[in-house]
Amino acid sequence: MRALLITGSPSFPSATAALAAVAADALRAAGAEADTLDLARYGLSPVPGPDTAAKVAALREAVEAAEAVVLASPVYHAGYSAVLKTALDHLPGGSFDDKAIAVLAHGSGPRSGNVVCEQLRTVAKALGGWLIPTQIASCPDDFVATVTGGNSPADEIVQRCEQLAAELSRCVHMLRGSVTL
Repeated sequence: MRALLITGSPSFPSATAALAAVAADALRAAGAEADTLDLARYGLSPVPGPDTAAKVAALREAVEAAEAVVLASPVYHAGYSAVLKTALDHLPGGSFDDKAIAVLAHGSGPRSGNVVCEQLRTVAKALGGWLIPTQIASCPDDFVATVTGGNSPADEIVQRCEQLAAELSRCVHMLRGSVTL
């Protein structure tokens, strides 16, 4: 399975990128190829122009090559980020046709990401995606400080990312017609 993780934080490093990295690790552990497109470093403008055209073409190619897409966003005023909105707006209808889709959100509180996950589910469906049941909404408490000064994901987040990876894989196999029921 080829998975593309699109992280929608305008900052790098970010808690959203950290959550997406946990999901990417779980996907790789499940045998997937997992590439991350970090929109903070991508510099995609909503305004058409020569730089925008090349970046939009690369974004569309990356989405087309993926069998599964993971959308990850921080929570801003109960909504997903403008940089992720910009990227999704550059995709034509049907861009997620026959693709397994997962959604992740990182907010300030334990339930703030659920609203963003639901918004992303709606957008992914509008683009033709097949959403898996598991969505992950994290908050700062889901990452614990390490002795080296970094942050490590809580066991529950790791386990949910492993569940997400398994569901994405199963969905991709069903979409390929290689799973019997």
